Amino acid sequence: MSLTKKINLIGYASGIGAAEPGSGDGPIVLAESPYLSDLNSQGIKLQWEKMLTLPKSNENSKLNLVTHLSTQLATTTCENAKNKQFFIVLGGDHSSAIGTWSGASHALKSQGEIGLIWIDAHMDSHTYETTPSENIHGMPLACLLGHGAPSLTHILNNEPKLNPKNVCMIGVRSFEKGEEELLKKLQVKIFFMDEVKQRGLDIVMQEAVKIVSANTVGFGLTIDLDSVDPSDAPGTGAAEPDGLLAKELYQALSKMANKSNLIGAEIAEFDPHLDREQKTEKLVSKMIEAIVKTNINTTNSNIQESFNCETKNAIV
Repeated sequence: MSLTKKINLIGYASGIGAAEPGSGDGPIVLAESPYLSDLNSQGIKLQWEKMLTLPKSNENSKLNLVTHLSTQLATTTCENAKNKQFFIVLGGDHSSAIGTWSGASHALKSQGEIGLIWIDAHMDSHTYETTPSENIHGMPLACLLGHGAPSLTHILNNEPKLNPKNVCMIGVRSFEKGEEELLKKLQVKIFFMDEVKQRGLDIVMQEAVKIVSANTVGFGLTIDLDSVDPSDAPGTGAAEPDGLLAKELYQALSKMANKSNLIGAEIAEFDPHLDREQKTEKLVSKMIEAIVKTNINTTNSNIQESFNCETKNAIV
């Protein structure tokens, strides 16, 4: 396969949405990673488009700061999706998903709805009314579905960014009652970790692609590294035992070949301070390799250009 198409990398260098901020350094480390650099020698043209960071003054609330970064990120992914440019967002904590998929959804809104495969140990579907921690990285899916703080649900436009029937979660094994009730009410499809182990990740992933592709103009992929077993991905802040094996995840991603409707991807929650022997850093590189090699020649070929990526929200 001839690999010549450019892949835009976008860093979300913030861990403020998590209990511990170490993931904010993840994109900074990845930007200097020799393992990502090695991909260029394989013909994968990675280009860092932006590195989004917190303002120097942290006088604003966490909610305002996440809103600020989410709006910036949404504007960036919106432009990429509008221009049929495949992108990969690298976090940072998983509050990044609010901006990533708000932007992609907004870009293609006039064409139709987008789908999203969400690979995660957690449901990430709390609101301020249900959260036991108030950490925003536990809220992004709820926000994208239109539930949560208005400043986060109204990024770029005031409508829900995702239709629940177009969302599929894989690998969930740790959650609280409030978020479970919300996703049950919305009828979001969840492949819990027990089912993934029983049926196999390849089969589950194939079903997930069908779900998020049905009646949509494209779909995205967001991966929280805590979905992977800590033995393979120690460098993440909310690790949960009995997760996906790195080899199986890489193989499943590699088999997503020729998905012309995959518009972009996201890998979140890499905390280099918790990594051991650069295991997780290497895994991120392998995941990018799998996603890019299978989609670099086909991405967005069936998606037409949509409207401008105008920012409705005021930057705080």
